[in-house]
Amino acid sequence: MKTFTFFLTLCTALALHGCAALKVPERTEPANLLYIDGTVQGVSGNDVTILLKIPEFQKTPGSPISEIARQVARKSILIEGIKTDVDGKPALVKEIRGNTVRITMEKPSPYPVGSPLKLKIPKKTIAVVDFEVIKGKEKEIGRVTMEDLTSALIDSGQFIVVERSKLKSVMEELQLSQSGLTRETSDQVIGKLLLAELLLTGTLSAMRGDWNINLRLINVRTGQAVSAIAMKTNLFKPSELRETGQLNGDFEDFSLDPSWLALKMGRTFFFDADIDRTTGAEGSKRSMRIDFNLMEGQKPRMARIENRKKRDLTLHDGIEFYAKATEKLRVTATILTSHPDDPNKMDGWMGVATADKEWEKIRIPFDKMVIARGWIKGGASSFGAQPGDQVLRLNRVESILIGVHPSLNASEIKGSVWLDKIRFYSD
Repeated sequence: MKTFTFFLTLCTALALHGCAALKVPERTEPANLLYIDGTVQGVSGNDVTILLKIPEFQKTPGSPISEIARQVARKSILIEGIKTDVDGKPALVKEIRGNTVRITMEKPSPYPVGSPLKLKIPKKTIAVVDFEVIKGKEKEIGRVTMEDLTSALIDSGQFIVVERSKLKSVMEELQLSQSGLTRETSDQVIGKLLLAELLLTGTLSAMRGDWNINLRLINVRTGQAVSAIAMKTNLFKPSELRETGQLNGDFEDFSLDPSWLALKMGRTFFFDADIDRTTGAEGSKRSMRIDFNLMEGQKPRMARIENRKKRDLTLHDGIEFYAKATEKLRVTATILTSHPDDPNKMDGWMGVATADKEWEKIRIPFDKMVIARGWIKGGASSFGAQPGDQVLRLNRVESILIGVHPSLNASEIKGSVWLDKIRFYSD
């Protein structure tokens, strides 16, 4: 409730100042959504009352996100205070009630009652605010839904979407000005920032496998809710559900998290991964230890630990962990991503760092990872997969591997490496 009240306060303040348009490239609108038909119901001076024929926006079967975007576009075709034109003549939308709209023309209207006309559907600037999960364990669902919906609104061609970073700066600066922690007043903050005409916010609530979605579309000029969108749906298909939260890589529990695979590979000694109960990073007493004796060109190609939980890592910027080794060597973090149309087509993305004899924190950004050529040549087949199209899809991570490669060190390497406190990070 406090969050919603704050947005209404923000909107009321914005009504005093108007809204500036964002300077972003225009998108070509679909021809059937450029105009809306109407019939004149009444004329009074420059004011014209029109009964609109609301068009049907094509539904996307089985896609809740697309359906929400469709409803947002349909319910915000026209909003009070926005400029439009009627048959090419400038007009301002003054009042909307259901399918009836009252507009003000610049000159007295030449339209008799009953005559047909066309109103242009203006492109609106919209900001999508974080959706709050008020019930349910998957708190990240709110941000995932928001990001997917933002993309769908852009693709609709009906909106200019305020950048998330711009919106965040607006909210932070306005809150500081209202608290008195900055010399700038709320008026000064609002006056210098680019703002939206519409705000979309709301809540998500998990209910027995489904999600109750309650959204509000707020007119920034008036501070009033234009419309409500309520749905009950499986936001994502079972095959699309992926872990979006944090990785448990402390190894402090007595039993290893089932998503981790601590492997021993080779009839003769190649590598053996297991919990070490005598040492850990930052003063802890447990970590993952990998003992290895590898030669380049022989299988296995990597001594590693592996986490095979399917993940969506779009909310994270990279992976971090602590590492040390019996001697200075290169360690790698690899993520395997799959193709949405064929999960058996996968790509291996690798980042490299250096471990030494003392514990050291390592950070590897996802956007710095590169295609592992060894994966293309033969690594994919060892996982029963085929090489993919070399597109980094962080929303389709099939596996995470951390370990050492002989090809990145000496032709033959023997020793141990310890790993601890494996986490995803977001800057």
